[in-house]
Amino acid sequence: MTALSTFRIACLAAAFSACTVGEVGLPDGGGGGGGGGQSFTAMIAPLVTSCTGCHGSGGSPPTLTSFSALQDKYKMKPGNTNIFVTKGDHQSIVYLTADQTAIVAAWIDGLP
Repeated sequence: MTALSTFRIACLAAAFSACTVGEVGLPDGGGGGGGGGQSFTAMIAPLVTSCTGCHGSGGSPPTLTSFSALQDKYKMKPGNTNIFVTKGDHQSIVYLTADQTAIVAAWIDGLP
């Protein structure tokens, strides 16, 4: 098993740990089929909290407040070449570490 496979399994486990009584709700109101809303809330939202001041409701794209608000181009596969991953360094400031960009890429690749 590769490190990326192990990582993806850990991410899925984290996403499913949000379940209560065997059912997963949509805490951010976004569905996206296949659990995009839940996994965004569990995996991505904690990584981008420092970004939502500028990239929140009514701010500069991308809107990082929920899965349903995130524009489609930030959900397009493959994850490792998606703009969400490749533009993680913004204005000479590193907002996402290499580990965090790997999480974002794995999340994008796992979307339906």
